[in-house]
Amino acid sequence: MKSDEELLKEIGLRIKKLREKSGCSSYEKFAFDNDISRMHYWQIEKGKVNITLKTLNKILNIHEVDLEDFLKIDL
Repeated sequence: MKSDEELLKEIGLRIKKLREKSGCSSYEKFAFDNDISRMHYWQIEKGKVNITLKTLNKILNIHEVDLEDFLKIDL
């Protein structure tokens, strides 16, 4: 089993991949454009904070990705 820290880092990497795949190279621009705190978004991508389901759902909706597909993203 993965530790909480490992899981948060994996989720962060998946979110980062979604952002980069969408063509946005800057986490700051993505956060600003989508009304998310830049510092909080950076912490999410780095796996440094416990992302809420509400925030995860917001990010997935922005990318038009459902949770099942998000969990299947290759790292």
